[in-house]
Amino acid sequence: MPKTNSLVERMKHLLDTGHRADVHFLLLPAHKAILEKASDVFEAMFRYDERNSAAAGTVSSEEIKPVEVPDMEVGAFKAMLAFIYADDLSGLNGDNAISVLFAANKYHVPGLIKACVDFPIPELRNVFVALHGARLLGKEALCWADEKCRQNGKECSAENRRE
Repeated sequence: MPKTNSLVERMKHLLDTGHRADVHFLLLPAHKAILEKASDVFEAMFRYDERNSAAAGTVSSEEIKPVEVPDMEVGAFKAMLAFIYADDLSGLNGDNAISVLFAANKYHVPGLIKACVDFPIPELRNVFVALHGARLLGKEALCWADEKCRQNGKECSAENRRE
């Protein structure tokens, strides 16, 4: 099989195949080194796991224990991984923008948080869920900016929110 030429293609291939993955999130294999560089939360989580394993004498390269992520939708987690690996936002859509924002906020992935916050409001499928989710995530400023846009008769775009 010929090798892919672009970095993005190589990273997507790693994500899609799970080749040499060293962490598994239930059915989603991933690579600690890549996740650690994108998220200080992942970095701290993996460092903590390594220290505990070493202290218990259970470091093994044979078995990779799945990491559970019980409070997150699989599609949102996949979209976050696609962004981390290849800056790919194709998994972000009107149905999952708030779930992806929750994932990005939980794992502190600033670029993805920005992409979710800048997601076009008219494309969100459920504005009430979006508003509730934004408030839960401490995005009151976003809600305030959207309200100001509406009061001034402007579209709730990223550009108008900054004005």
